[in-house]
Amino acid sequence: MPLSPPTEHRTIVAVDVAEFTRPDRTTADQLAVHKGLYGVLRAALTAAGAVVDDCDIEDRGDGALILIPASVSKSELADKLPDRLAAEIRRHNATHARGAQFTLRVGIHAGDIRKNDNGWVGNAVVLACRILDAEEAKTQLSTSGRLVAFISSSYFFEEIIRQDPASAPGSYRRIDVSVKSFEGQAWLRLHGDGWEPAAAPPALVGAPASDDDVVVRALFPADELKVVQGLLSGVETDRLSLIVSRATRARIPVPRFRSAWDAFLNLADVNSGPDGIPPALEFLELLAADIGDDNAGELTSWVAQKIHTLRRTGEQEERVASRIPLPAEPQLHLMIVIELDAIDPTRCVLSFWRQDDPLEWPPPRGGVWELAVDELEQRIDDVIVKAESTWSDQAISVALEFVMPRPLLQMPIMAWQKERGSGFPRPLVYDYPLALRSLERMRSAHWHRLWRIRWDSAVDDHPSLQRIHPYGSAGTKENPIDAVLSESTWVGMVMDEPPSARPDPSAGPDALTAALRAGVPLVVWHPRASAEDLRELVGRLVAGDGGISGMPGRHRAAHLAATEDDLIRNLVVLLDDPNRKIVPGGPSSPTSSGGSK
Repeated sequence: MPLSPPTEHRTIVAVDVAEFTRPDRTTADQLAVHKGLYGVLRAALTAAGAVVDDCDIEDRGDGALILIPASVSKSELADKLPDRLAAEIRRHNATHARGAQFTLRVGIHAGDIRKNDNGWVGNAVVLACRILDAEEAKTQLSTSGRLVAFISSSYFFEEIIRQDPASAPGSYRRIDVSVKSFEGQAWLRLHGDGWEPAAAPPALVGAPASDDDVVVRALFPADELKVVQGLLSGVETDRLSLIVSRATRARIPVPRFRSAWDAFLNLADVNSGPDGIPPALEFLELLAADIGDDNAGELTSWVAQKIHTLRRTGEQEERVASRIPLPAEPQLHLMIVIELDAIDPTRCVLSFWRQDDPLEWPPPRGGVWELAVDELEQRIDDVIVKAESTWSDQAISVALEFVMPRPLLQMPIMAWQKERGSGFPRPLVYDYPLALRSLERMRSAHWHRLWRIRWDSAVDDHPSLQRIHPYGSAGTKENPIDAVLSESTWVGMVMDEPPSARPDPSAGPDALTAALRAGVPLVVWHPRASAEDLRELVGRLVAGDGGISGMPGRHRAAHLAATEDDLIRNLVVLLDDPNRKIVPGGPSSPTSSGGSK
């Protein structure tokens, strides 16, 4: 007969979120509650003298079982734990929407228990769980307006709580417990004001009419809302949607807002992130930085005071330190990725990554389609038109990037059009800088270090024509192009002829493969002109504001200015920026042409 594991004396704390599955809680709310519960437990246990890493914690879905070592003072736990739990729950609830707020039942006992491979067992664990489910404790908590129902076993109450006035034994009352096979008594203390179980949150001062009512949590009392409403009155910015997206870390869809005040009201009911900073406060601070007028200082001061009240000053300072200011001329990118079918070269998979915040990359992967190659332009038209609808509130320029496999690099993207269904299609180049990019390079992580080195060199140095290799296909057995491009001098290459769709492996690396492997970010060619014919044109395109990264914009400007010039209109520019990488493929599965995933 196997030996039983040795007994260990532990303080046993069982906790359960009250009404975790109530109908108004969404899955997102439940996730926020679950995450918030563990934040509350860690903070409260630490404040009560326990080292959390020394405790055994078993998750129970809507609660937890915590086994605290005997070395931790039971008197200190009884004294401090109820207060700290109530304080931490109050702090959580103040920064979360009502569905993500919670109250807590806590059962506490102590005794000898054993641990096996599946967890802790023993009568003491069972008793703690039984008193936690006492019906009277549930009823009293739900109607009391309190945050915590602290339920002590009779043993723990008589031996620990009653013996120490600091534990407020007079605040407990005896209750009957009848749960499953357990019949007995426990001691209940209701603790922590600040919960309104029956009432809706207070209505906003100055909220819209009844058909557009908005409610806000107690985080923003009525007198403070009047101040904010006054500060936001008349505030206008072309970047409102962008600021909202940044304030929420793009965690929620951004609707159209009538005003900054309207945006604030909507954000007031959005849950805080992991650092506890309410998105509404982050919005006000970002807005203040954007408007820069007399109201900006007052908004910043008001936010700082609220952050201090929430005891989140340190977290806010970390946000500010890591925050990247918006550039004077921000630009959004729509990256369209095309992957050929591995069996049928006439079919492909199209996906896209749409940037809604110029400082956030990569954005989430968008729709995915499986379609014929000759249907690409029409589907891309649909993607662009839908993206434009999403960006309709943003006064920001947009660039398009096409990540292509080598066999499709000759596709005429500069001639592609949008709004084809209107009867009056409009060339993409009229509205966007267009960049062609290499799918093979994007997929080959073992090429990326050299790629980044060459890119950084080009950006820092504003390359001239002297750093563009003039004869891409030139090479000899003694000095092949692969060796030539390994010199760090080169950040670009002009090819003598277009690259073949599928190079001959037996011939060694061709010019394009050599450039991709060496990290050369810029490759240029023309279907008819030689590299020598292109030298002057490439020199003009490389020079100018923005260095190499500004080349798609200069290519577009030259294209628009030279409507009859074959040299510029059919020039192919492949430019890869390593700061905008994605992982092609991914968890989304493609759907057939005509449907999106």
